[in-house]
Amino acid sequence: MPQAAQSVDRFHVVQLLMRATDPVRCAERRESASKRRQLAGTKYVWLKRRESLTKLQLARREELDPAKTHLREARACQMAKALQDVYSCADRESAARAPERLCSWMMHSAVAEMKSVARTLRKEWEGILNWWKRGSTNSFLEGLNSVVQSVRSAARGFRSIAYFRTMIFLRLGHLDFTAQRQLACATH
Repeated sequence: MPQAAQSVDRFHVVQLLMRATDPVRCAERRESASKRRQLAGTKYVWLKRRESLTKLQLARREELDPAKTHLREARACQMAKALQDVYSCADRESAARAPERLCSWMMHSAVAEMKSVARTLRKEWEGILNWWKRGSTNSFLEGLNSVVQSVRSAARGFRSIAYFRTMIFLRLGHLDFTAQRQLACATH
């Protein structure tokens, strides 16, 4: 398929960022007793979207604002928010202008985990921009894969690929065997 273009799912980009911010908070908590007190109980304050925060969590987040504190976790979350804002762009062209400044900010920050994210974003940026072209995700395929994995784990192994394939088709086919059961009961 020579015209095929790789598209990086929005969910995976955000997941990459969120998985990078949590270790920042954990490492920063271990640095000193004052940071431990300051960051105690803030995991979901950083991971949740601003609209989903309770009033208490929102006040805590405002208290830990990067302008008021010099926490690396606050800066990492600011960077994550900036990348999420890229997805609010209307089209591919407007989104294409944002990454270089964002990646530069990440690379020049004192947050090592964000530098790793910036390298990944630069490497995969064309695929990320392709999301605007089609707006498609691989969530359907991931759902199918989840069902296939549940079939595999429920069976605890198959003798052959043919049996495994048959079980996948039976599970994913949504076949209705009620008529078969009624016929079997009627003959006995």
